[in-house]
Amino acid sequence: MSHNIPRGLSDVQFVLLGLVIDGEKTGTELRQLLRDDYGWDTSTSSFYTYFERLGKEGLCAIKTTKAGKKFRASAKGKKVFKQKLDFMKHAIDTWK
Repeated sequence: MSHNIPRGLSDVQFVLLGLVIDGEKTGTELRQLLRDDYGWDTSTSSFYTYFERLGKEGLCAIKTTKAGKKFRASAKGKKVFKQKLDFMKHAIDTWK
């Protein structure tokens, strides 16, 4: 396994992608989750920008519904997420 630093996925994108890795969530659900579970009170529009970038890179799917936008990680997004997660786990193990 290569332990080169994964390129192209910012820490914020990594976190947001991780929130939709196991299933689809709306912007409202994501904002509530970020605020209630992680103390990150951000505007919905700010993470929409990140998801738009993830969508353009093929890392997540964005579906527009009457209730608003829904986001989920694509197969490529799951792969990139796992690569960065594996890298981070290896780095932590190395520092122990």
